[in-house]
Amino acid sequence: MKSILRILIIIPILLGLLTGAQAQQKTRIRFEGAKSMKNLNIDGQKIIRYIGNVRFQHENTRIVCDSAYHNPDDNWFDAFGNVSIQQGSTRITGQTLHFDGKTSVGKITGKEVKLIDDETTLTTQTLYFNSKTNVAYYTTPGVITSKESKLTSQRGYFNRSSNLLSFAGNVVMVDPDGTIYTDSLSYSTKNELAYFFGPTHIFNKDNFAYCEKGWYNKKNEQTNLQQNAYILSKENKIFGDNIFYDKSSKFARAIGNVVLIDTVNRAYIYGQKANFWQETEQAEVTDNPYLMLIDDSDSLFLKANYFKVVSKKHEKSTDSTYRILKALGNVTFYRRDVQGLCDSMLYNTRDSAIDMYVDPILWNDVNQMTAEHITIHSKNNKINRMDFNGNAFITSFEQDKFYNQIKGKTITAFFNNGKAEKIDVNGNGQAVYFIRDGNTLTLANRSESAKISILVKDNKVSRVTFREKPSSNLYPIEKVEQEDVMLKGFKWHEAKRPANRNSIIPRDFKVQPVELGNKKRLEILGSKSK
Repeated sequence: MKSILRILIIIPILLGLLTGAQAQQKTRIRFEGAKSMKNLNIDGQKIIRYIGNVRFQHENTRIVCDSAYHNPDDNWFDAFGNVSIQQGSTRITGQTLHFDGKTSVGKITGKEVKLIDDETTLTTQTLYFNSKTNVAYYTTPGVITSKESKLTSQRGYFNRSSNLLSFAGNVVMVDPDGTIYTDSLSYSTKNELAYFFGPTHIFNKDNFAYCEKGWYNKKNEQTNLQQNAYILSKENKIFGDNIFYDKSSKFARAIGNVVLIDTVNRAYIYGQKANFWQETEQAEVTDNPYLMLIDDSDSLFLKANYFKVVSKKHEKSTDSTYRILKALGNVTFYRRDVQGLCDSMLYNTRDSAIDMYVDPILWNDVNQMTAEHITIHSKNNKINRMDFNGNAFITSFEQDKFYNQIKGKTITAFFNNGKAEKIDVNGNGQAVYFIRDGNTLTLANRSESAKISILVKDNKVSRVTFREKPSSNLYPIEKVEQEDVMLKGFKWHEAKRPANRNSIIPRDFKVQPVELGNKKRLEILGSKSK
């Protein structure tokens, strides 16, 4: 969000207008002149009636009207027709004015009651004020306009003692930086804090925000959105129980049921706390974060202790952005064709590559794969290659206590339609695989070579090619010893394997919270387009 509620700059001006309206009532009004006057006795009261260009003076405030009734003894007067109150550059106009000096209560009415300053005007039909309690308010629809800003509401209230301005009922604020629709708004002129209550819709040229409670600090340009809060931009959505934004640093923080949505890459990140840096388009999510990457054929579900999202510009097109997701601590993920565990992971949306670090374990179909560093490459949302670097190990269960094993310094596995079809082993290659006669296990083969190429069909070894200094041993299955067919470093981790997406995300998972203010947002946008 770039600017929220800057329109409230007009409020301190209104303060000056209302203060002027009240100040005139502190002492008795001095009559200056009229075309005619007449003493009357109405219901036992001594009344003076003035007609034609009636003028009163109160200190530096001047009151003009067409006619007036004045009771000097009871200290009240009524003014009628073209009522005008002038104090410096401030002017108040209406059709009738009643002021009771005993109660210090005044009321100005008319088809258009206006408070006018050099650049700001309040227009309503009824304005009340109390010069003793320093309160002024209007109960008919009012509009406050300045050179570039406009505020409308059904009711408005000002308390000079507490420096509090309040507006209620279909409050709309329009400003070059944006527009706000809310149920009610209060503004403290002392500390320049605005509070809004009820469903609140905030628009500017880049974003839309919604909340049901919040505040804005005009001095520091900080905003806080609460209760069903969210922010929508062209490519992103942010949800949270509490969303804070600092314009000067372009920093935002969301707390409680946080959801970050990248609509372009169809990425969803969830957690209980998130920080955002708008300038660099970076974000971090903590407190039980998890992620979902939506794909029509197969979605990825991932959880970790900490997420960080970094945005990068494409080298050939600065208008195009891709994301790098960093997942740290107890990383676990599930996709139908691949599952994994590691301590840290990088995901790049530019090429859909996944890098796994620190004790990574990967499962694909019947295969378990480990190495010091694993990279998963995808094409058209399907795995097409995996690179295993450092102590690479691929294992699959064969039967009983027997496991197929492939080991080497590095292993590259090539996939077709999500299934391994070729495996290249480089450096200290070792392989253990089993041979069947029909469905019966008959032989175990243990082979070694600096380079090995293995063809796989239906998850079974179909052909093995030894490219440098091969050696091979065959063992009849009934005579094989366990140490003959168990490579050093072998471990079977099937119990750790994520079984489904509910191993990653809560069972009551929702893709995104309901956009409660969306119906009203669409109505507003529809009315603007007409």
